[in-house]
Amino acid sequence: MYVVLLLTSFIVHAQQHPIQLLSRADSAVIPFASVLFESRKLGFHTDEQGRFSITSKQAVDTIKIRAIGFGDTILIINKAHIKPNFIIFLEPNSTILQEVKVFSGNKSFTSMKPRKTGELQQWGGVGSQYGLLLDEEKLMGRKMTKVHFYLAHGGNFNYPFRIRIYSIKHGKPDIELTKESIVVRANHKGWNEFEISQYDLFVPDSGCLVAMEWLNFENLVSVDLILTQGKYAGQVLGMGDFGNRYMGFVKDDFSPWHFNGDYLPRYQLPDKSKFMNPMIRLTVK
Repeated sequence: MYVVLLLTSFIVHAQQHPIQLLSRADSAVIPFASVLFESRKLGFHTDEQGRFSITSKQAVDTIKIRAIGFGDTILIINKAHIKPNFIIFLEPNSTILQEVKVFSGNKSFTSMKPRKTGELQQWGGVGSQYGLLLDEEKLMGRKMTKVHFYLAHGGNFNYPFRIRIYSIKHGKPDIELTKESIVVRANHKGWNEFEISQYDLFVPDSGCLVAMEWLNFENLVSVDLILTQGKYAGQVLGMGDFGNRYMGFVKDDFSPWHFNGDYLPRYQLPDKSKFMNPMIRLTVK
């Protein structure tokens, strides 16, 4: 559902136009929401306090705000009439609890590990996500307890990123299962694991896609220019050889999911099994 807001009754006091996002249900801060300028295919994320600012030269601008657990909100902003520290309240989505299957006494199981590793440079774009299709039989119907991401060299491993998990339909990502924003920071390069048992997520019978979402903030420039001391101001997700399977999917907020096998015709590879997938694992109980 789209909520249209027209901001037209306040006096501007500065070049920038600060705005904060809060939940209408309880006035809680909404951090790391996507702020999208769809006409220009640009965007960024709010900070940890749900704040962002409008600095476009346009007098009137239209943006879309997306936040996990809330309805999409479209704002038509007239900068000549915005007061400082303007607050936008987002409407929470109603949630339907998924069917829960209880398994007694099952040992934990972690999805397959790649045979060898490579690297993927952060490719940028607001809401950029790279995910791995997980469809091993031992995962099905069981509770997700941990997710694992391999962070390669070349980035800032402590930079925040978001974990997103989707159901699978006809071999492709479908409905998002994560109903809350799960933002984490890694402790070191290499494999990092993150506890998610508190979110009560279960692997559907068709499997799931676990993805890393890069968070882009408005004080950073485009991905081509965000090198700082030779490193990306973001994550570099490791890539691995899972054998002759193409399980990786990629998207941003302006595009649908693309299967990494879609890109194979662009590459002259003597052995297509070397087309690697993102290094992501899942532990269930």
